[in-house]
Amino acid sequence: MIMQVVYVDSLFLINIVINYILLLVTAKICAVKTPRLRLLGGAALGAFYAVAAVLPLTVFLTSLLVKVAVGIVMVLCAFGGQARIIRLTLVFFAVSAAFGGAVMAVSLLGGGNINEVHLSVSLKLLILAFGGGYIVLTLVFRRAAKHRGGGIVTLELRHGGRKVSMRALRDTGNSLTDPMTGRPVIVAGVGDLKPLFAPDILKTVTELRKKDVVHVLEELSVSDKGMRFQLVPYSAVGVTGGMLLAFRPDEIVVDGRNKTGMLLALSPNSVSENGAYSALLGA
Repeated sequence: MIMQVVYVDSLFLINIVINYILLLVTAKICAVKTPRLRLLGGAALGAFYAVAAVLPLTVFLTSLLVKVAVGIVMVLCAFGGQARIIRLTLVFFAVSAAFGGAVMAVSLLGGGNINEVHLSVSLKLLILAFGGGYIVLTLVFRRAAKHRGGGIVTLELRHGGRKVSMRALRDTGNSLTDPMTGRPVIVAGVGDLKPLFAPDILKTVTELRKKDVVHVLEELSVSDKGMRFQLVPYSAVGVTGGMLLAFRPDEIVVDGRNKTGMLLALSPNSVSENGAYSALLGA
């Protein structure tokens, strides 16, 4: 009988690197922001499992049920508290399966003592393979998102010599337009637009969190510095007859394409619960 020597430190190191990349790719695909320490914690959990699974008297850890359970706990460790935790979990398993040959992909979805194979592959080659896989998966998901009319895009706003760049969600359910001109309306949180405003304007628009939007518009009419603020009606779940403060920036660029002419509406609060994006665009 040929005995396979397993070096626990090497097994742990390879697994923690691969697990971290898997979780990072999941976060990128789902456009979720999470502390890197949480990703590292989830990766370490999976690495400890991989080591435990090859120790004597731990054959039960190689069952499919245990592997799936460990994968779910890893996702909860890295992304617990996110609004779309089920989607994150499914994407994590899909990414793990797509990265064939990765330790965690085999640990979660495969069977047998595959860890021996991974120990014979250099860490450098695994990282290069994962880097290539990450690029491919990102391109595939972005193309799918564009085909559906959704996804994350880069938004650049300029006005009066000031500018700000941010990530925006192309929301297929956002059909907000100016009823007077028919112009599409972008919605962004005031806090994410700070670089776009002069100090006195910023101080006034920040009051949207405390004051009625009409009162804020009246205050801005005294010194709006050519921003030409107006009100745009909107409706949402639980809101009927609402009004948003808006103006037309000098220049709007979406993913490198000039979209100048749209209105920018100010939301008192951020439009994203987890900070994954800072603005909402109509599809």
